[in-house]
Amino acid sequence: MKAYAEQAMAAPPEPPTPERRATALRLPRLARGLLALGTGISVAALAAWWLGVRADDVMAHAAGISRWTLAASVASAFVVLSLHALRWHLVMRPLLGLGYSDALFAQLVGAMFNAVLPARGGDLLRVQYLGRRTGKSRATILGTEVVDRWLDWWGWVPVIAVLAATTTLPRWVFGAFALLVVVLAGWAALMVAARLRGWTARPGSRAGATLRAFKAGIDAFESPRTLVLALLVAPLPWIWESGAIAAISRSFDVHLTFATAFCVLVGFNVATVVPSPGALGSVETGGTAALVFFGAPRSNALAFMLVYHLTQLLPAVAAGAAVLVATTNRKLLAFFERVTAFSFASGQSKR
Repeated sequence: MKAYAEQAMAAPPEPPTPERRATALRLPRLARGLLALGTGISVAALAAWWLGVRADDVMAHAAGISRWTLAASVASAFVVLSLHALRWHLVMRPLLGLGYSDALFAQLVGAMFNAVLPARGGDLLRVQYLGRRTGKSRATILGTEVVDRWLDWWGWVPVIAVLAATTTLPRWVFGAFALLVVVLAGWAALMVAARLRGWTARPGSRAGATLRAFKAGIDAFESPRTLVLALLVAPLPWIWESGAIAAISRSFDVHLTFATAFCVLVGFNVATVVPSPGALGSVETGGTAALVFFGAPRSNALAFMLVYHLTQLLPAVAAGAAVLVATTNRKLLAFFERVTAFSFASGQSKR
């Protein structure tokens, strides 16, 4: 009996099952997610306290909004996503021959994951989704996405240039614009350098094939089409959203011109550098500060930003989840579930 007990004590412990490992890993990640969410909400709460905003006043303004206003805000969110998908589709089409619906579905899936993953992780997962769904090279799709993201932020440039020539913009907008131009110039230089020089892998290697496919995607940056997209298509989502903000905010007794609405859009996009799942708290803080800067009542401003952000975020998450379930197989769904569990909420930037 004693020998049996000693043998049992000396036996190595059984390895943990996959279910136990997943549970052990999920708890600290959930804690990080809650911490990041708490950070964003705390920033918003601190800003509300500093501005002297009463929670009951904010809720009263938010509760009094009509269903038509909410429906208009939700519809606007899908228009913005559709315009982003149009831009990416026009970048990809000459290289990959994918249809607009492919780009739109991937955009919705990416928007869903951007709500829960840090550092716009959904943008990488939309590449994974589109590559597995269509069978096209994921490296080439990733190259087109790098170009598309550059065009996305370039969309600010023509709008600010026109507004600066026709109206007066606050100095902080020009500061954000100057920083954006520097970033875009460096980004463009890296794309050109990666295409012309870059690292050369050993011939016949898998890395070499991947690199060539990625460079093929970046080739879109030097296409004459890109100039047309930069001037005519890239500004469209920002123009539409600025107009939507100006129109929807009137229901909260906040009156904005197109120019001031665009400045508010700049303000809450800049604020998303504060990490938070779905940018909750960050968008509200930056947008409220910009609205108050333009003379909006504080409670009205925060109520508008809360309602506007949620009507942009939640429908996109629901649509992305529906597309993912409807268009992918079980293995791909399991892959996305693992990635989400692994990365959930260590921070997030703009939508």
